[in-house]
Amino acid sequence: MGDPDGSVFLRSSAKPFQLAPFVASGRFDAYDFPDPVQTMAVMAASHAGEDRHVRLVQAALRTGGLTRDVLQCGIHPPFDSDTAQRLARDGEPLNELRHNCSGKHAAMALHAKAAGWDVEGYWQPDHPCQELAREVVSVVSGVPVRQIGTATDGCGVVSFAIPLGAAARAYAHLADPASLATVKGTEPALIEALTRIRDAMLAYPELISGERRQFDTDLMRAAPGRLVAKGGAEGLRCVGLLPGALGPGKPATGVAVKIEDGDGARRAGPVATIEALRQIGFLGEAEMAALEPHASPSVRDMPRGEVVGVVAPAFTLE
Repeated sequence: MGDPDGSVFLRSSAKPFQLAPFVASGRFDAYDFPDPVQTMAVMAASHAGEDRHVRLVQAALRTGGLTRDVLQCGIHPPFDSDTAQRLARDGEPLNELRHNCSGKHAAMALHAKAAGWDVEGYWQPDHPCQELAREVVSVVSGVPVRQIGTATDGCGVVSFAIPLGAAARAYAHLADPASLATVKGTEPALIEALTRIRDAMLAYPELISGERRQFDTDLMRAAPGRLVAKGGAEGLRCVGLLPGALGPGKPATGVAVKIEDGDGARRAGPVATIEALRQIGFLGEAEMAALEPHASPSVRDMPRGEVVGVVAPAFTLE
C-alpha cells in the first residue's frame, strides 16, 4: 500500500551498508578486534546505550589507538530507560559512547585511520568514507549514485534518500547478499562483507538495538535466523527476509515500512511492520504471540495507568 516510488531517507537503516566498505576493504580484519563479530554487530547498530554496547565501542576504538574524543555523533541519553535512569541517579555524565550511532561513527573513524585518510573529518559529506557508503547504497538499491538524495542525518553524517521500494530491494539483498552476483559490477568482496554483517546482526540481535523493549531486537529474536531488521528515524523500518523464510525455495524478500508523520509517538511503526509481515504470511501464531507487546500496545490513562485503549492496524496490503 502507499507509494513505493516515494522518496524516503534511510537514516539508520543504512548502517549495514555504511559499514560494508570498511569490512570489504580488509581494514576491519587488519585491526584484529577482540571480538570481531560482536564489534561488527554494534557498528551496524542503533544501540540503546547499555553498558555492553559502550564496552564494545570503547574496545574497538582502543584497539585502533583512538579515544571517544574522535566521535562526532554528539551526546544524548541512552535509549534504554533503565540505563538512563541509573546514570541520572548516580550522577554519571553522558558521553558520545552512549549515543546510539557511536558504533557507526567508530567504524568510520577507524576506517579512515587505516586507509590513511583524514580521521577528524570522517563525517564530512565529501570524505571517502561517506562517498563509499553512497556507492554501496547505490549497488544494493539499484538507484544510480547521481539519483540518490542526500541530507545531514541526526548524528551529523550523510543520510541517503531513495524510493521506498528501493529500500525494500536493498534489504532483500542484505538478506541474501549472494543475489548481488547478478548485479553488474558488484565486487565479490562486497558480497562477502554484507554476508558477514548480516550474520553478525543475526547472531547478536541484542546489539542491534538492546536487551529491553527494543523492537528490532525483539523482532529478530521472534524469528531467529529468518530475518534481519533495522529501523531508521522518522518512522522508517527495513526488514530482509532470508531465502526460504516465506516457504521452501522462496527467494529473499525485502519489506520497507514508512510512517509518513515520522511516528513521533513511537507506536505506529512496530504495529504496521508486524501487520505487514503477518499479511504476507511470514509471522505465524507463535511469532505473533512473542511480539504481542509491540503488535498491539495498550493506551493507558495518566492518573491511574489503566488500560483505556489499544493501538491496532487498519490497513490491507494490495
